[in-house]
Amino acid sequence: MSFWQPFLIVAVISILGISGGILLIYRENWARLISKNLINFSIGALLGVVFLDLLPEVIERSQDVENILVYSLAGVLLFYFLEKTLLWYHHHSTEQVFHEKHTEEEKAHPVAYLITIGDGLHNFIDGLVIAAAFLIDFKLGLATSIAVLFHELPQEIGEFAILLHSGLNKTKVIVSSFLAQMTALVGFVLGFYYLSLFKNLDVILAAVAAGSFLYIATTDLLPETHREKQLGKILVQVVLLISGILAIWLVGAFIPE
Repeated sequence: MSFWQPFLIVAVISILGISGGILLIYRENWARLISKNLINFSIGALLGVVFLDLLPEVIERSQDVENILVYSLAGVLLFYFLEKTLLWYHHHSTEQVFHEKHTEEEKAHPVAYLITIGDGLHNFIDGLVIAAAFLIDFKLGLATSIAVLFHELPQEIGEFAILLHSGLNKTKVIVSSFLAQMTALVGFVLGFYYLSLFKNLDVILAAVAAGSFLYIATTDLLPETHREKQLGKILVQVVLLISGILAIWLVGAFIPE
């Protein structure tokens, strides 16, 4: 497989991811609306990748369902532990992110730097996961990239909001977020060239990714949708969630091998 095509896809994801945060700086109302709606689409995209692409592909390749499920469970536990340590700051609630009264911890500069470090680690893992998916199959890599992108956009909007409230100026927020995004490219390059050196490591990592995506969709994102009580807006949420699943299905159905 060519290196440059998937590399450019990861680069575009990184640039688009930070664009959501930049939109927050100049058009907060737009960012608020995008963040709120993309959360629902991103849930569908993540669930679609897990159940329509990642798990079926790795089960077919490994022919050992029990081990694959163990690796996926490891992915769930990995992100649970990460969120209890470096990734604890991830806020997907638009009400909490855009609320004017943030905690004192969020207003401290050292915490802002921890946010950037955690974001960089998260993006590095995303890069590894995307590399593993592309090494298995191009369509799997593309579907995984789409799911990561639509999760990244609202996440970056939330992190920009917290960094701004922590006291960093706009330039420092943009630069620090850009550097954190670039770790996805580092993760991709390392994964693309070195995962294939170890037997079945790409398949194992894809199974771990399935668990991590499932964790993010069901524990970080899905609970936020229950805050909405108006029937019309709930129906919009459902449509967006299903649209995310359909988008992943369309990639598998119509993108050529």
